[in-house]
Amino acid sequence: MKFGNSLRAVAAAGLVLTTVGIGAGSASAAEKDGWLTNGEFGLFCYQNQTNSVLDLYASDSNFADDYFKGTQSCANQSANDWTESYSNRDTYAWKVHTDWKGGGYGTSIAAGARGNTNVTFTNSISSAYFF
Repeated sequence: MKFGNSLRAVAAAGLVLTTVGIGAGSASAAEKDGWLTNGEFGLFCYQNQTNSVLDLYASDSNFADDYFKGTQSCANQSANDWTESYSNRDTYAWKVHTDWKGGGYGTSIAAGARGNTNVTFTNSISSAYFF
């Protein structure tokens, strides 16, 4: 009888761990999936928030290894130095920079803001940080 109860306890623990693992995996997969959702900051490859989007949930110090997702014309292109508009659907402000690791020129984008980049930042953004 003790052996049967032990097996049930092990099976229940395994089920709990599997359920927790699945939940954590799906929540962390949302960032950089090509879909801008609430709580994310998005940089678009074209003006007026069109075409592909780099959707960020956490700060990113170097866009060199980031690529646009999806089936539109910017898909599979590097997001580094190739953004023309933004949409901040986060509750935090974000700061974008023209160089990696926060170097170069920087500007803040308020929570809820959306628009086109100015001449300094058009096709020049290489890093972004929330604050």
